[in-house]
Amino acid sequence: MTPDLKEADALLMIGSSERCANLFYATRFRAPDSFVFLWTPSEKVMLANNLEIDRARDQASVDQVLSYTQYEKQAKERGQEHPNSKDVLLELLRDLGLAKLQVPADFPLGTADFLRGEGIELAIAAEPLFPQRNIKDATEIESVRRAMRAAEAGMETAIEGLRAADVRDGVLFLNGDVLTSERLRRMVHQTLMDCDSIGEHTIIAGGDQGCDPHQVGFGPLRAGKTIIIDIFPRDEASGYYGDLTRTFCKGPASKPMQHLYETVLKAQQLGLDHIRPGAEGHLIHEAIQQFFSDADYETGKKDGYMQGYIHSTGHGLGLEIHEGPRIGPRGDVLESGHVVTMEPGLYYRGLGGVRVEDTVVVCADGYENLCGLPKVLEV
Repeated sequence: MTPDLKEADALLMIGSSERCANLFYATRFRAPDSFVFLWTPSEKVMLANNLEIDRARDQASVDQVLSYTQYEKQAKERGQEHPNSKDVLLELLRDLGLAKLQVPADFPLGTADFLRGEGIELAIAAEPLFPQRNIKDATEIESVRRAMRAAEAGMETAIEGLRAADVRDGVLFLNGDVLTSERLRRMVHQTLMDCDSIGEHTIIAGGDQGCDPHQVGFGPLRAGKTIIIDIFPRDEASGYYGDLTRTFCKGPASKPMQHLYETVLKAQQLGLDHIRPGAEGHLIHEAIQQFFSDADYETGKKDGYMQGYIHSTGHGLGLEIHEGPRIGPRGDVLESGHVVTMEPGLYYRGLGGVRVEDTVVVCADGYENLCGLPKVLEV
């Protein structure tokens, strides 16, 4: 699908496709270093250096891969003794006859100033740059499915570690050594690697640490405390993410903890029951907020911390772990082909945090859950 260029000659992007999901989406070429990409009404064009040009011609989903070295040579012939990347880009644009361009909102300011100084017109492209990214095709859904299988395998490793651990003075020990968040995270990441996926910042947060939703967790894990495990691996072959969260307690959980957990489970099912094309993300979020309030779990600042239901209900995922659509206060309308998480949670210091998350595909008749892992509190 060609972007809406309005009256521009092309869309211009510069960056590393390893770090820019939009650039990878447009080219399907993963590179650690920056390169130039142009999308005109009739073709996609890439400018590649000698290191990447052959691989780009073999792998990139573009119509032309042009040589950086060739345009560097042309710039020298025009009198530039030591042309830099901006000079080479200008040479390319002049050669292709492109004088009016759209650029993303995060386009490099220095390059923009240079191009405008040379008479090139630039306009900021509308956001989101590629709204079609939100609708996943069968290949993309299969990529997320692979990442979810890896996430499930990683979660099973974590469960096995917790179950195998013994308790000494309330602290978990595995094979004679203290079981820390860091150690269990390494075990999970090893499993993810075995599944050809990459894990980063995996959350294994026990007790009050879990009440800070993005705290990755550190130090010894303890019995009788909630342990939130949030695994969001990237499938190495495709670059697509999965996302899965479970909450556990080693040994018997207290009655208040059990009630907290059961309430979050019911809230998640309430949210899942709302998933269908046409559903409004903000209404799903508000329904869960009301459910928690009716169950006497209030949200607000207490003892200097925000506690209760302190985050959105879900988000899209794909080439980024957080992308559209949103299920939250400013949620989007769901469509068939959206891949979203459903992850309500409650957090109270002294009691602990509980979050349960599945990833689902929005379908014509509701949703398909990409996760089949059981939900249990006590291990």
